Amino acid sequence: MKFDKTHIQIRSRTESELLDISLHIIRRFSIQILLAFLVIAIPLLLINDLLLSHVLTLQFNPLEYRSGSIVEQDFTTSDLSFKTYLYLQVVLITTQAPIASVLSTLMLSKLIFNEKPTIKGLIKDARSCFWNIITAFGFRRCILIQMGLLALLMGTGYAGRGTIVTFYTLIFIALLFVRGNRPYTLEIILLERPGRDASKGMTLHQRSKMLHTATGGNVMGRSMFGMLVGAVFSLCLYGAIAFFSISLFTESGTIESSVFTARWLFPVSCWLAVCYTSVVRFMNYIDTRILTEGWEAELKIRTEAYKLEQRQQLGTSW
Repeated sequence: MKFDKTHIQIRSRTESELLDISLHIIRRFSIQILLAFLVIAIPLLLINDLLLSHVLTLQFNPLEYRSGSIVEQDFTTSDLSFKTYLYLQVVLITTQAPIASVLSTLMLSKLIFNEKPTIKGLIKDARSCFWNIITAFGFRRCILIQMGLLALLMGTGYAGRGTIVTFYTLIFIALLFVRGNRPYTLEIILLERPGRDASKGMTLHQRSKMLHTATGGNVMGRSMFGMLVGAVFSLCLYGAIAFFSISLFTESGTIESSVFTARWLFPVSCWLAVCYTSVVRFMNYIDTRILTEGWEAELKIRTEAYKLEQRQQLGTSW
């Protein structure tokens, strides 16, 4: 790893600068970052469709089904089930966002230092952190619990759906608060590899507390601002994707199937926004380490130590 030769200058930046440089990084390494991200995002997209596609059927809302025409097969944007689907999809994608960005985060950490990682190598690195990721996000951040609730929703009658959606919402609200206070848990697990035994080194809980509490409310503010930017960005992408899809692939120039746009165009735009916000989160992580730990100075010290080690191996003297 070349600590003194990075694709970006390691220094403290404002939030607007971080948003801007994230776009430059995506432009420069678009193929590598997107491929690494899609390895996990595509399976999640298909799993989410399996869990939620039944919401866009007439059978999901029997009251609407009985009152509607027998020839109607799809709901429109004004129907309750369509709005419910979009809500459940947004919450699920927001919950799964850290998991989807595992490989892209590892890819970024290597590209910045002029390494040339492969997808196979990234998967191997991620496997070594598998159980830490599952514990931290699958259970503590409730990803598996949220997906389990949606699985229950598939077999629940009309009367019991409100209870499941209520629990689903309450868990999501708690998740937003936790993620707002601890947004860099994934980066700590993947890049710093904390141990589980406090006697042998810093644990994940200790390291997370040290990093996230050092700057007070700055971490919380940046995290919430990043979520807001991601929401706006996903809506912009959805509008652009829907416009080009309608213009290129329909004869009438109108949305002929709201089900198609909800099941595929909207989730794709959300996942692309997640890819961008994962880069923003990674840059915020680096900036937080610079502010709290003087990470740019640490990199310079590591560079000089590496050069000294190379000189000693070659037998050169001062």
